[in-house]
Amino acid sequence: MLIFTQSKAFFIAAVVASFSFSLYSFPVFGKQQSLNPKKAEALKKQTQCSFITGEGGAVKIRKGPGNQYRVVAKLKRGDGVRALSRQGNWVKIAARFSGNPPNETLTILDGWVSNQFINGCSEDQFDTWRK
Repeated sequence: MLIFTQSKAFFIAAVVASFSFSLYSFPVFGKQQSLNPKKAEALKKQTQCSFITGEGGAVKIRKGPGNQYRVVAKLKRGDGVRALSRQGNWVKIAARFSGNPPNETLTILDGWVSNQFINGCSEDQFDTWRK
């Protein structure tokens, strides 16, 4: 028969809570990772600064270019992303960014967003994903 002491029960609860928090905190279920500066610069050269424009609730980031794919993350209006390419009405996202240069942090986020929820960061690139 298993006997749980108060300290064992607390330890188990802490482990479960920690795991649950990590699943909630990382939209790609723990596969998300920050990039070192060298890799971040290489990724910036391959992608375009963009941002999420959804109104109201969260915008779903999906595993593939279509509503049939599972949701890997949810972003909100104003969240910055690095977009890679477009396929039909879907835009491939390679990373999420936070902060401003030179203190910008890139975090890998492999997913797709409907082009109605994304725009380029600069005025001359604003409609890139909508054309």
